[in-house]
Amino acid sequence: MDNCSKYYEVRVMGRKKGFDEKKIGKIVMFLAANPDGIWLRRIAKETGYSPSTVAHYLETVLTNLIEDVSIGTGKPLLRVVRLKPFVLEKLHEGRDLRQIMKILRLMGKIE
Repeated sequence: MDNCSKYYEVRVMGRKKGFDEKKIGKIVMFLAANPDGIWLRRIAKETGYSPSTVAHYLETVLTNLIEDVSIGTGKPLLRVVRLKPFVLEKLHEGRDLRQIMKILRLMGKIE
């Protein structure tokens, strides 16, 4: 029975839990390159991710970083998003995305 452990290793397959930092960085850098705002489907096309993946990231982990300037009331006809001016300013100063997210979380707790 002791030899069984040599033959049966526990392997973890599939993707890692949580959000992919590469995807977050790619989406944010694309938004930074388009400060006036960009259509969600265009973000998906340019980054190579599906529109549902981009929407999921925008609605969860990136929600504090973006402004939604969609066209249409209720369900938007055209979903356009852009980075908040504060985020753009900090990115241009050379701040790391993690630092910016930390600052925004702290600001949210104070307000």
